[in-house]
Amino acid sequence: MPSSLLAPPAPHVVHVWQWDLDDHASEREIDQYWATLSPEERERAGKFRFDIHRRRYVAGRGAARSLLARYLALPPHAVAIDYGPEGKPRCATQAAHWTLHFNLSHSEHIAALAVANGFEIGIDVENVRVIEESLPTQVFSWRELAAFDALPHAEREAVFFETWARKEACLKALGTGFILPPDHFEFDLGAHGDTTPRYVGGDAQEAAQWRIRALAVNPACAGAVAARRTDWSIVRMNGVSGLN
Repeated sequence: MPSSLLAPPAPHVVHVWQWDLDDHASEREIDQYWATLSPEERERAGKFRFDIHRRRYVAGRGAARSLLARYLALPPHAVAIDYGPEGKPRCATQAAHWTLHFNLSHSEHIAALAVANGFEIGIDVENVRVIEESLPTQVFSWRELAAFDALPHAEREAVFFETWARKEACLKALGTGFILPPDHFEFDLGAHGDTTPRYVGGDAQEAAQWRIRALAVNPACAGAVAARRTDWSIVRMNGVSGLN
Protein backbone atom coordinates (compact mmCIF):
# COMPACT_ATOMS: atom_id res chain seq x y z
CA MET A 1 0.00 0.00 0.00
CA PRO A 2 1.34 3.48 -0.80
CA SER A 3 1.67 5.86 2.12
CA SER A 4 0.71 9.01 0.18
CA LEU A 5 -2.26 10.90 1.54
CA LEU A 6 -5.52 11.25 -0.36
CA ALA A 7 -7.46 14.50 -0.62
CA PRO A 8 -11.10 14.21 0.49
CA PRO A 9 -13.79 13.99 -2.17
CA ALA A 10 -15.43 17.27 -3.10
CA PRO A 11 -18.81 17.69 -1.35
CA HIS A 12 -20.73 16.52 -4.44
CA VAL A 13 -18.40 13.73 -5.50
CA VAL A 14 -18.06 10.05 -4.58
CA HIS A 15 -14.67 8.42 -4.96
CA VAL A 16 -14.99 4.84 -6.17
CA TRP A 17 -12.13 2.38 -5.89
CA GLN A 18 -12.26 -1.03 -7.51
CA TRP A 19 -9.81 -3.92 -7.32
CA ASP A 20 -9.38 -7.64 -7.81
CA LEU A 21 -9.12 -9.39 -4.45
CA ASP A 22 -7.11 -12.26 -5.88
CA ASP A 23 -4.43 -9.83 -7.10
CA HIS A 24 -3.87 -8.72 -3.48
CA ALA A 25 -3.85 -12.05 -1.71
CA SER A 26 -0.20 -13.08 -1.62
CA GLU A 27 1.07 -14.43 1.69
CA ARG A 28 2.94 -11.19 2.36
CA GLU A 29 -0.08 -9.00 1.60
CA ILE A 30 -2.48 -11.17 3.62
CA ASP A 31 -0.11 -11.01 6.59
CA GLN A 32 0.13 -7.21 6.26
CA TYR A 33 -3.63 -6.82 5.99
CA TRP A 34 -4.25 -9.21 8.89
CA ALA A 35 -2.14 -7.00 11.16
CA THR A 36 -4.45 -4.04 10.49
CA LEU A 37 -7.78 -5.79 11.15
CA SER A 38 -9.83 -5.36 14.30
CA PRO A 39 -10.39 -8.32 16.64
CA GLU A 40 -13.97 -8.58 15.34
CA GLU A 41 -12.80 -8.70 11.72
CA ARG A 42 -10.22 -11.36 12.55
CA GLU A 43 -12.87 -13.41 14.31
CA ARG A 44 -15.16 -13.20 11.29
CA ALA A 45 -12.29 -14.11 8.95
CA GLY A 46 -11.64 -17.20 11.01
CA LYS A 47 -15.19 -18.46 10.47
CA PHE A 48 -14.87 -18.91 6.71
CA ARG A 49 -14.84 -22.58 5.76
CA PHE A 50 -12.71 -22.20 2.64
CA ASP A 51 -9.32 -20.52 2.51
CA ILE A 52 -10.09 -18.60 -0.69
CA HIS A 53 -13.07 -16.89 0.97
CA ARG A 54 -11.05 -16.07 4.06
CA ARG A 55 -8.24 -14.59 1.96
CA ARG A 56 -10.65 -12.51 -0.11
CA TYR A 57 -12.32 -11.20 3.05
CA VAL A 58 -8.96 -10.21 4.56
CA ALA A 59 -7.80 -8.66 1.27
CA GLY A 60 -11.04 -6.67 0.99
CA ARG A 61 -11.13 -5.36 4.55
CA GLY A 62 -7.38 -4.78 4.68
CA ALA A 63 -7.24 -2.88 1.40
CA ALA A 64 -10.27 -0.77 2.37
CA ARG A 65 -8.65 0.10 5.71
CA SER A 66 -5.45 1.08 3.92
CA LEU A 67 -7.35 3.42 1.61
CA LEU A 68 -9.36 4.96 4.46
CA ALA A 69 -6.13 5.46 6.37
CA ARG A 70 -4.72 7.50 3.49
CA TYR A 71 -7.74 9.83 3.65
CA LEU A 72 -7.39 10.18 7.42
CA ALA A 73 -3.58 10.45 7.59
CA LEU A 74 -3.39 7.48 9.95
CA PRO A 75 -1.83 4.02 9.93
CA PRO A 76 -4.41 1.43 8.82
CA HIS A 77 -4.66 -0.26 12.22
CA ALA A 78 -5.63 3.10 13.78
CA VAL A 79 -8.77 3.50 11.63
CA ALA A 80 -11.65 2.74 14.00
CA ILE A 81 -14.72 1.24 12.37
CA ASP A 82 -17.96 0.68 14.25
CA TYR A 83 -21.41 -0.41 13.15
CA GLY A 84 -24.87 1.14 13.02
CA PRO A 85 -27.99 -0.44 14.53
CA GLU A 86 -28.51 -2.63 11.45
CA GLY A 87 -24.84 -3.46 10.99
CA LYS A 88 -23.69 -0.82 8.50
CA PRO A 89 -19.98 -0.13 9.00
CA ARG A 90 -19.01 3.49 9.60
CA CYS A 91 -15.82 5.32 10.34
CA ALA A 92 -15.55 6.20 14.03
CA THR A 93 -12.24 7.97 13.33
CA GLN A 94 -12.79 11.24 11.50
CA ALA A 95 -10.67 13.99 10.01
CA ALA A 96 -10.75 17.48 11.50
CA HIS A 97 -12.48 19.38 8.67
CA TRP A 98 -14.66 16.88 6.80
CA THR A 99 -16.83 13.84 7.49
CA LEU A 100 -15.82 10.59 5.85
CA HIS A 101 -18.58 8.17 4.83
CA PHE A 102 -17.75 4.90 3.13
CA ASN A 103 -19.27 1.67 1.94
CA LEU A 104 -17.60 -1.55 0.78
CA SER A 105 -18.88 -4.36 -1.40
CA HIS A 106 -17.42 -7.49 -2.92
CA SER A 107 -18.67 -10.35 -5.05
CA GLU A 108 -16.44 -13.32 -5.80
CA HIS A 109 -13.04 -11.71 -6.52
CA ILE A 110 -14.23 -8.15 -7.28
CA ALA A 111 -14.24 -5.47 -4.55
CA ALA A 112 -15.39 -1.86 -4.66
CA LEU A 113 -15.17 0.95 -2.10
CA ALA A 114 -17.14 4.21 -2.18
CA VAL A 115 -15.97 7.24 -0.18
CA ALA A 116 -18.07 10.39 0.25
CA ASN A 117 -17.72 13.67 2.11
CA GLY A 118 -20.64 14.50 4.39
CA PHE A 119 -23.39 12.20 3.10
CA GLU A 120 -24.32 8.53 3.33
CA ILE A 121 -23.48 6.33 0.40
CA GLY A 122 -24.14 2.74 -0.62
CA ILE A 123 -22.31 0.59 -3.14
CA ASP A 124 -22.95 -2.92 -4.40
CA VAL A 125 -21.35 -5.24 -6.92
CA GLU A 126 -22.97 -8.51 -7.98
CA ASN A 127 -21.39 -11.31 -9.97
CA VAL A 128 -23.85 -12.28 -12.73
CA ARG A 129 -24.70 -15.94 -12.27
CA VAL A 130 -27.52 -18.46 -12.58
CA ILE A 131 -30.58 -17.10 -10.74
CA GLU A 132 -31.94 -19.27 -7.98
CA GLU A 133 -35.63 -19.93 -8.57
CA SER A 134 -36.82 -18.23 -5.36
CA LEU A 135 -34.69 -15.08 -5.68
CA PRO A 136 -36.91 -12.91 -7.95
CA THR A 137 -39.82 -13.03 -5.50
CA GLN A 138 -37.44 -12.04 -2.69
CA VAL A 139 -35.99 -9.07 -4.58
CA PHE A 140 -38.76 -7.70 -6.85
CA SER A 141 -42.04 -5.92 -6.25
CA TRP A 142 -45.07 -7.37 -8.03
CA ARG A 143 -44.71 -4.79 -10.83
CA GLU A 144 -41.02 -5.56 -11.24
CA LEU A 145 -41.74 -9.28 -11.19
CA ALA A 146 -44.29 -8.90 -13.99
CA ALA A 147 -41.75 -6.93 -16.07
CA PHE A 148 -39.07 -9.51 -15.32
CA ASP A 149 -41.28 -12.43 -16.37
CA ALA A 150 -41.92 -10.66 -19.69
CA LEU A 151 -38.20 -10.42 -20.51
CA PRO A 152 -36.55 -12.77 -23.01
CA HIS A 153 -34.68 -15.46 -21.10
CA ALA A 154 -31.35 -14.29 -22.55
CA GLU A 155 -31.73 -10.91 -20.81
CA ARG A 156 -32.94 -12.03 -17.41
CA GLU A 157 -29.67 -12.62 -15.59
CA ALA A 158 -28.17 -9.24 -16.55
CA VAL A 159 -31.36 -7.32 -15.68
CA PHE A 160 -31.87 -9.21 -12.42
CA PHE A 161 -28.40 -8.48 -11.07
CA GLU A 162 -28.45 -4.89 -12.33
CA THR A 163 -31.64 -4.34 -10.34
CA TRP A 164 -30.38 -6.26 -7.32
CA ALA A 165 -27.21 -4.11 -7.24
CA ARG A 166 -29.34 -0.95 -7.39
CA LYS A 167 -31.58 -2.07 -4.53
CA GLU A 168 -28.72 -3.31 -2.38
CA ALA A 169 -26.82 -0.03 -2.90
CA CYS A 170 -29.92 1.93 -1.80
CA LEU A 171 -30.47 -0.26 1.24
CA LYS A 172 -26.81 0.03 2.20
CA ALA A 173 -27.05 3.83 1.92
CA LEU A 174 -29.95 3.66 4.37
CA GLY A 175 -28.01 1.22 6.52
CA THR A 176 -30.79 -1.36 6.68
CA GLY A 177 -29.81 -4.25 4.42
CA PHE A 178 -32.63 -6.47 3.12
CA ILE A 179 -34.85 -6.12 6.17
CA LEU A 180 -37.20 -3.86 4.20
CA PRO A 181 -39.80 -5.43 1.88
CA PRO A 182 -38.79 -5.98 -1.76
CA ASP A 183 -41.11 -3.22 -2.97
CA HIS A 184 -39.54 -0.51 -0.76
CA PHE A 185 -37.26 0.51 -3.62
CA GLU A 186 -38.94 -0.08 -6.96
CA PHE A 187 -37.28 0.42 -10.35
CA ASP A 188 -38.13 0.46 -14.04
CA LEU A 189 -36.41 -2.71 -15.28
CA GLY A 190 -36.27 -1.23 -18.76
CA ALA A 191 -34.09 1.69 -17.65
CA HIS A 192 -30.36 0.99 -17.79
CA GLY A 193 -27.41 3.04 -16.59
CA ASP A 194 -27.91 5.92 -14.14
CA THR A 195 -31.45 6.08 -12.82
CA THR A 196 -33.89 7.06 -10.09
CA PRO A 197 -36.31 4.69 -8.34
CA ARG A 198 -39.93 4.77 -9.41
CA TYR A 199 -41.04 4.56 -5.80
CA VAL A 200 -39.44 4.51 -2.37
CA GLY A 201 -41.81 3.15 0.24
CA GLY A 202 -44.61 3.65 -2.30
CA ASP A 203 -43.82 7.39 -2.56
CA ALA A 204 -42.79 8.89 -5.92
CA GLN A 205 -41.74 12.19 -4.28
CA GLU A 206 -39.35 10.38 -1.96
CA ALA A 207 -38.01 8.43 -4.94
CA ALA A 208 -37.13 11.72 -6.65
CA GLN A 209 -34.68 12.48 -3.83
CA TRP A 210 -32.51 9.48 -4.78
CA ARG A 211 -29.92 8.96 -7.50
CA ILE A 212 -28.36 5.65 -8.47
CA ARG A 213 -25.24 5.70 -10.60
CA ALA A 214 -24.33 2.66 -12.65
CA LEU A 215 -20.90 1.22 -11.92
CA ALA A 216 -19.31 -0.43 -14.93
CA VAL A 217 -17.29 -3.33 -13.56
CA ASN A 218 -17.03 -5.95 -16.29
CA PRO A 219 -19.56 -7.85 -18.46
CA ALA A 220 -19.92 -10.53 -15.79
CA CYS A 221 -20.50 -8.16 -12.87
CA ALA A 222 -23.19 -5.55 -12.21
CA GLY A 223 -22.59 -2.56 -9.95
CA ALA A 224 -24.37 0.50 -8.55
CA VAL A 225 -23.73 3.43 -6.21
CA ALA A 226 -26.67 5.12 -4.45
CA ALA A 227 -27.33 8.17 -2.30
CA ARG A 228 -30.35 10.09 -1.08
CA ARG A 229 -29.41 13.29 -2.87
CA THR A 230 -29.50 14.37 -6.48
CA ASP A 231 -26.40 16.51 -7.00
CA TRP A 232 -23.50 14.09 -6.97
CA SER A 233 -21.30 12.20 -9.39
CA ILE A 234 -18.72 9.42 -9.36
CA VAL A 235 -15.00 9.91 -9.74
CA ARG A 236 -13.29 6.62 -10.55
CA MET A 237 -10.03 6.35 -8.70
CA ASN A 238 -6.93 4.43 -9.76
CA GLY A 239 -8.42 1.00 -9.19
CA VAL A 240 -5.93 -1.81 -8.78
CA SER A 241 -2.96 0.46 -9.51
CA GLY A 242 -3.90 2.60 -6.53
CA LEU A 243 -3.40 -0.38 -4.21
CA ASN A 244 0.06 -1.44 -5.31
